[in-house]
Amino acid sequence: MGRDYDVIVVGSGAAGLSAALAAADAGASVLVIEADTQVGGSSRLSGGHFYAAGTSVQRQAGVLEDTADAMFEHYMTLNQWMVEPSVVRRYCDLSAPTFEWLMGLGVNFPTSGVYPSGVGSTPRGHQPEGEGAAVIQVLDAQCAQRGVEMVFDARVDQLLTDPHGRVVGLGIAGDEASSGAVVMAAGGFGANPELLAEHYPDAAAAGNWSWYIGSPMAQGDGLKLGQSVGAAIDGQNRGLLLVTPGFSRDLEVLLPGWLILVNSEGRRFADETAPYTVLGGLIQRQPGSVFAVFDEPARAAAKRNPMSQAFWVNEVLEQKANDGTIVRAESLDALAERIEVKASALIGTVDRYNGDCERGVDSAFFKRQSSGMRAIETPPFYGVEVKPAIVCWTGTGLRIDAHTRVLGSDERPIGGLFAAGETVGSLHGDRYIGGGGSFGPCIVFGRLAGQNAASFAAGVASG
Repeated sequence: MGRDYDVIVVGSGAAGLSAALAAADAGASVLVIEADTQVGGSSRLSGGHFYAAGTSVQRQAGVLEDTADAMFEHYMTLNQWMVEPSVVRRYCDLSAPTFEWLMGLGVNFPTSGVYPSGVGSTPRGHQPEGEGAAVIQVLDAQCAQRGVEMVFDARVDQLLTDPHGRVVGLGIAGDEASSGAVVMAAGGFGANPELLAEHYPDAAAAGNWSWYIGSPMAQGDGLKLGQSVGAAIDGQNRGLLLVTPGFSRDLEVLLPGWLILVNSEGRRFADETAPYTVLGGLIQRQPGSVFAVFDEPARAAAKRNPMSQAFWVNEVLEQKANDGTIVRAESLDALAERIEVKASALIGTVDRYNGDCERGVDSAFFKRQSSGMRAIETPPFYGVEVKPAIVCWTGTGLRIDAHTRVLGSDERPIGGLFAAGETVGSLHGDRYIGGGGSFGPCIVFGRLAGQNAASFAAGVASG
């Protein structure tokens, strides 16, 4: 019996388009189904950074010695080996070849965009010209050249299976389409409060502080559809949360260097300019609430920095202090009482920090003086609570093997079902590897899923 398409891809973000393109290049007829009215999903809104080791752009930028082995060791160590080693290994091995493939399609990664991403010192982050939107534009154009069909404003609500449990197509509001294989690349669930509460309680715990930076279409369709045919899930309570004082729903990546963070015991616990990949986790592990503390000269001098701290600005801070969002007090004793931290410890912490500022070295956490580090001496003093609350992406998803096959709860691959991108839960650990560590795997596993789905579909047809 004939089928409508060899491969159907659910989702048109970086993972979905990479899968569609790879499947088409393998000779498959391909349909992409997108719930939104435009192509790109959350990938279109992202920076499009690609985390990879051993690329030609690294070498051009002077990074002459970097390998997949080194990347694998760093990735696994950072996450205490609490991730799927085979899946991580495949990402590391394919990161550079897939990066070169993407460049060959027309995405430009300048040498000036190579940087140390996350907590590592090796520059593995690659920033493209035009960010994620440019990457999507290139992938979309390449798919069009190969005759990939696309349907928009259509939400898949059913996976079709044969009597053996193999996925043989899907359904949309009563309509059905048959295929040799399906690639699930429908993104995460950051825009679904119910799934956040179920699968990412750390994000849900932020309450009304929490908001998602991605597409409103990220409703967890891939997770739910996969589970409907027996897929196992992985990555519970994983994702990336950025720290915010809750002033507005605007992206904030870094805290300014002129403040200090204290826990309920009145103690500092981190370099306040620590990478965003680890700062949220450090805050979550503190007793009670965490407050940013600074003084009047710091507030008055705070200037706009749209790249990282756009809303830690003098006039905004003044307004927030006037409306009570920021606590203002004439002494550290009074501030400690109002923000409910141990007064003697807060005063001692500030004294030590001020001495470090005078000496030009943070003796406790080694915050760089160039970050804007300054003494906290002149009243009024300010304290504002900060929380890890901005949801960048969600890490719970379908469990896959190193071939991107979706695994069932019986540890066997579900025939005909592949997955890539934020729909996958087998890759990310408690600590995000760094900028490009979510977008890079979308391309790597999207391409691999497309290739393997096309191969599976061809085998089914010949068998």
